[in-house]
Amino acid sequence: MKRKRRKLAAIICALTLALSSAVPVSACTPPLKPPSVEIPDITFQPDDALKEAISNAAKNWILKCILATPTVEYASYYKSPSRYFNYSYVAIKWSEVENATSYKVRITKTDGTWKEYDTTYTAFYNTNYTDDFIANGMDGATVKVRAYGENDTFGWWSDDTNIARFGY
Repeated sequence: MKRKRRKLAAIICALTLALSSAVPVSACTPPLKPPSVEIPDITFQPDDALKEAISNAAKNWILKCILATPTVEYASYYKSPSRYFNYSYVAIKWSEVENATSYKVRITKTDGTWKEYDTTYTAFYNTNYTDDFIANGMDGATVKVRAYGENDTFGWWSDDTNIARFGY
């Protein structure tokens, strides 16, 4: 019986302590009433000057994108198998585009890194002696080419072409 009274007394004491610490906190804390803000639907209508500017920009882009798209004929690379002699190269050839004055070659590795090269020829050749980008090889890399002409004209990028390993 004494045991039950002690347990009951302990429960009452614990309850009293819990209530005595919780009541002052709730009494001192102001009620949280966040402001209710209604956000209206926003509809934007550009004025005639902005509409004309957008239209002119699109027309100018279309007028400059008039060159044909080059087609990559082959893309290959070589990396020496020797551990004492480190040599690698990449060779790419594509079709000539009428009225093109230069080309941009973009090589993209499997890790997503890419590098662009400018040339006036319809072929590109580079070695690891002149460029560290190809030093570790081109396994799984892709290439695409774009033509550029006079007066800032250009063409679409060619389709991605896998760079094939040559030799070992």
